Amino acid sequence: MRLRVFLIEPKDAICGSLELFLEELGHEVVRSPAAESCPHFHAADQACSRQQPCADAVILGQQLSKVKGIELIERRVRGGCRGMVANVALLCLPWSDSDRLRAEALGCRYFETPLRLAELADWLQTVAQRTDPQRQLAPLSHQADISVPAAGAR
Repeated sequence: MRLRVFLIEPKDAICGSLELFLEELGHEVVRSPAAESCPHFHAADQACSRQQPCADAVILGQQLSKVKGIELIERRVRGGCRGMVANVALLCLPWSDSDRLRAEALGCRYFETPLRLAELADWLQTVAQRTDPQRQLAPLSHQADISVPAAGAR
């Protein structure tokens, strides 16, 4: 099943490599270097107005420019994000015990770096298995704050 995967990671080399890997697996990838790519990042109440989730899966770096990845997930949960927290993965090395416990309490997945691509592919397969093939995702055209590259652009 083709998934829409948001990839939010400030390190271009990591993001680029992951994007290529995810595309080779057949997934649609929406790439951004910053947490601010979420249209509701700056909203005072952090409330999400979408009726459908924006993506099937989200992969976040833990060390983003303005907020830690785990903090972004906590914000989105409080704001009523329509995506499943179980379909969110954090990438990090090293993990602090407190961040690891926060990730476990939220129910999201965390991967330590160096990342094992087979482990990531297995996780995405699990996400695909629990995703309804008839699901509806929010259209990207209505998410002006998300940087969507032109077709074929990298």
